[in-house]
Amino acid sequence: MRTHRASRTAVKVGRFMAVLARQPRLAPLLPKGAAESMERLMLHTGLLKPWMLRLYGARWYGRLIHAIEQRTVPGQVLCVGLRKRFMDDETRAAIAEGKRQVLVVGAGLDTLSWRLAREYPDVTFLELDHPASQAMKREALEGMGPLPPNLHLVGVDLARTPLEEGLSQAAVWRKDVPSVVIAEAVLMYLEEVHVAAFLEALRRSTGPGSRLLCTCFRWEVEGRPTMGAGTRRLISESLRLAGEPLLWIVGNEELGPFLARHGFRQDASPGRVELHRRYLEPAGLSEVPVSLFEFPVVADKE
Repeated sequence: MRTHRASRTAVKVGRFMAVLARQPRLAPLLPKGAAESMERLMLHTGLLKPWMLRLYGARWYGRLIHAIEQRTVPGQVLCVGLRKRFMDDETRAAIAEGKRQVLVVGAGLDTLSWRLAREYPDVTFLELDHPASQAMKREALEGMGPLPPNLHLVGVDLARTPLEEGLSQAAVWRKDVPSVVIAEAVLMYLEEVHVAAFLEALRRSTGPGSRLLCTCFRWEVEGRPTMGAGTRRLISESLRLAGEPLLWIVGNEELGPFLARHGFRQDASPGRVELHRRYLEPAGLSEVPVSLFEFPVVADKE
């Protein structure tokens, strides 16, 4: 199968999930079925090979990943898995509260919509992503079985097309319905003015009580760096060279007021948004680190 196009970050995330799924202590923390379905999708596209899965399961490879992380960003791989768990849990909770639409912006190789659409047939699931990425993903998912009728994959180049125009291409989307909008690992690649425009468009395109779930990047937490200066330069430069430069870095103290200016109220309750506290401590894994530079955000439309 021709892969069309997938961002390097999306491929890296999928491979990180495969690594975590082969670590007995950490695999139970992943959303049910997430790693397995991503593996199937990536094997179908050729972005993952059987030999890679054998490699990821080797004990020496796990030790190598750990050693690299200790010298760069401890807990970076685990952060990917826990943010997937966070999005899964929060989406399910929002549906239980009465949200009837789920929009995933820039889903990449993520399978949340595909998985949950089967469990919640009365909820509309819509993905907006680059046309080439969506063509690749649709072909792979169809190879895994019939698509749920409530799952809609729409190809839109949001770098050139405003969000509202993209939503207008999906006849199923209703602006008056309480919704969940997921923008995982998306906003940090936009300039601040475009993040603001995105939030304003969401406010106009969703019903009362809608919720935004996203992730953001930060360089510091309470005055302490989230990584060393050398690692910071390495990550920034590697993303720039990959064509995915970091454009919006936001501190904790700035984010709440920024969201409020654009019609969203942030919930920064530690027990809800701190991944270590929410997932590792209850699992008896308090000694396991999780990186802090990418963090989850919950914000409700006011």
